[in-house]
Amino acid sequence: MENAVRVWNRNTYPYSEKFRGKEYSIPAGKCIEMSYDEAVLFLGSFTPIVRKGDGTCDPRSFKKLEIDPEDKAAIRDQRLHMIDKDEKEKVFVCHACSKEFLTKKGLEKHIKDKHMTEMVDKEAYKEMHDREDI
Repeated sequence: MENAVRVWNRNTYPYSEKFRGKEYSIPAGKCIEMSYDEAVLFLGSFTPIVRKGDGTCDPRSFKKLEIDPEDKAAIRDQRLHMIDKDEKEKVFVCHACSKEFLTKKGLEKHIKDKHMTEMVDKEAYKEMHDREDI
């Protein structure tokens, strides 16, 4: 499984949930594997707390799940490496006219030359106007 991570059940009770049409069961103190993106959505999905007959919360319904910290760090590092790689191919787009530039400085020069009069934010206008490096 690409970008697989371990999702740990930190509760002292087993945890079960139907998520995206599939039933997931994680024994107490154990983990399951799933893709990182799926795990993030799974952990973020809402599950209501079940109440006992006396009105107190049933701890068996607590969603005490976490992505293994080492797996999470590995995915983060992998994605940061991909961002650095893609940075060389980045394109900067003018939001006013959709013109594309290969450098941030090129975009800023274009904005200063063509769109200064359209700027609504007075602080941004002053900042752009006062910059001498563009």
